[in-house]
Amino acid sequence: MRRNKIYRKLEEAYKEEMEKADDRETVHKAMKYQKKHGMKGWEYFFVPEDWFYDDVLKLLRADDVVFDVGAGDLRFDLLMAKKVRKVYAVEINPTILGKALQIIEYDLPTNLVAICGNAFKMELPTDVTVVTCLMIHREHDFPESWLRKRIIYTFHDGIHILENGEDKIVEKWENDRWIKAVIGR
Repeated sequence: MRRNKIYRKLEEAYKEEMEKADDRETVHKAMKYQKKHGMKGWEYFFVPEDWFYDDVLKLLRADDVVFDVGAGDLRFDLLMAKKVRKVYAVEINPTILGKALQIIEYDLPTNLVAICGNAFKMELPTDVTVVTCLMIHREHDFPESWLRKRIIYTFHDGIHILENGEDKIVEKWENDRWIKAVIGR
């Protein structure tokens, strides 16, 4: 199956990128880029947290147009593109996004729009119905304009939906489940 081959290649590229993370020059460049673009803490770093993708996919509807914040290497976006009408996949790290697009090549779904930029400083496209932000380490508040949409996001305690001013947890994680999932990679 082509999808499995793409996922394996994305995983290999991710591992290569993590090996580079020990290189002092690469870390220095990344930190400089992060500061230049106003990112905080761990927001710049991509960790493919695919252990909760299925749970989030269940919260999406076929007619949704998704604005995915922190899209990383587009793994989740490829899954969403099969389920929803359209996906705007926004990733600030040009290295990760560029490598992902090279791997996916002409298998990029026509309803997946990859954007390199800081999602927190962008205007939402007018057709967006839901924002996804699966960055457990997010430190930015959601822009006010996003609050008029349904927002599905993850945090240390689980998966949340923020809608009409109401923040409700739809899947509560036991203490440190996310740490165990990431370390268990």
